Amino acid sequence: MEGEKQLREQLMPALECKYDEFRLLGYTQVTIDGLWECLCARKWKKALMEKKLYELVSDILSLSPGEYMAFLTMRSYEQQRAAGGDDLERVLKELL
Repeated sequence: MEGEKQLREQLMPALECKYDEFRLLGYTQVTIDGLWECLCARKWKKALMEKKLYELVSDILSLSPGEYMAFLTMRSYEQQRAAGGDDLERVLKELL
């Protein structure tokens, strides 16, 4: 984890650049932590420490708003499901 923290600090300029880009495009809910979580979950999974720095920067800069919004949507759905608030699943069970 210490290596990941140091790597995140090295990547902070690219993360801030992507954050600023999304904010300029009107995505006001974007956060640096959210971007990091999205990249770790979507692009890097378990290969974060195996990639070269330039590859990680490229991944950050190529992240699209659509990818980020899909990540937020899925994370929100998973949180609702974990909290027992999955109305869609309840309706499907009622129908079946």
